[in-house]
Amino acid sequence: MTDFERLGGQAGVDRILTTFVDRMRGDFIIGFLFEGRDRDRILKHEIELASAHLGGPKGYTGRSLGMVHAPLRILRGQFQRRMAVLKKVLTEHDVPNDIMARWVAHDSALESVVSEPIDCVPPPSRPENR
Repeated sequence: MTDFERLGGQAGVDRILTTFVDRMRGDFIIGFLFEGRDRDRILKHEIELASAHLGGPKGYTGRSLGMVHAPLRILRGQFQRRMAVLKKVLTEHDVPNDIMARWVAHDSALESVVSEPIDCVPPPSRPENR
């Protein structure tokens, strides 16, 4: 049995990802990245991407992830916030630990493709010359 089937097939995956996309859109840290963007299109591509790595019947049909995300200039901290939201949603939907670990590992591996190699923190302060 595939991870996709264990999650309840298309209906189960759709339910999880609907929660996930809506949660990201409403998030106080990363929600602004979704302003003015087509929620249903984002959801469709999230479902396709997840279905593909979970063993489902759908494959990803969108543009390359790097091309889509480059203009957004997503910082590493913002990507990591996405991952925190994903983990919370997977936990809330009672996704089994083994599936969650594989899903998180898959999405974490996309960090360098989706985000800029810059943290969301100011540079370290420099000692003043006296």
